[in-house]
Amino acid sequence: MRLSYSRQLTYKIVVGKVPSLNAFYASKHWTARVKAKELASKEVMSQLEKYDLQEIKDVHIHCKVNYRYDIDNAIMAVKFALDAFKTWGGVRDDSRTYVHSLKMVHDKTILKDTAEITFSGILVHS
Repeated sequence: MRLSYSRQLTYKIVVGKVPSLNAFYASKHWTARVKAKELASKEVMSQLEKYDLQEIKDVHIHCKVNYRYDIDNAIMAVKFALDAFKTWGGVRDDSRTYVHSLKMVHDKTILKDTAEITFSGILVHS
């Protein structure tokens, strides 16, 4: 009988200030939205480079934010980070098949105008 063991893996990144959800969708031109996403993606990708790329599944996201706006408006930090994480290859897709939960909390102990995002999941290949 062969036993299968799952290995948990965690990636942690920090995202600087991103536009609030309201500001993102209220921007007058699509180029402003593209620029905001590209800046955040570049920031995330540079941090992911310190990790050995290993794909995870059954992903749970925990986000601590210390932005000045309401917590629901901080969702763009997670959106940008998850899109970059997917592009990097950390998760096959950002659908509900692969990403199972998202928890966001306001945390005054982290640096102002930042979000700390942790992606945790089960290693796909061992």
